[in-house]
Amino acid sequence: MKHQPLHTSDPVRANRLWLLMGGRIEPIRRTGERFYLHDMFAHPLRTNARRNDVPAKLLSRINQLLRANAANDEVWSKG
Repeated sequence: MKHQPLHTSDPVRANRLWLLMGGRIEPIRRTGERFYLHDMFAHPLRTNARRNDVPAKLLSRINQLLRANAANDEVWSKG
């Protein structure tokens, strides 16, 4: 399966990746914002849900999770 880079113009794909990697997305009532929560990060990420883009900070956290998953992959840790 080929992976394509995640662009800032694809919030649906970013949300799907976040959820697949064990994160939670909680809407904040009446503000139009979302909290992105994950056990790996101490502080939640607060973003504007009304905008149709992916914030750079969210892209950074998704990339950190992808790198952490790749570093802990069983394929590479078997010796």
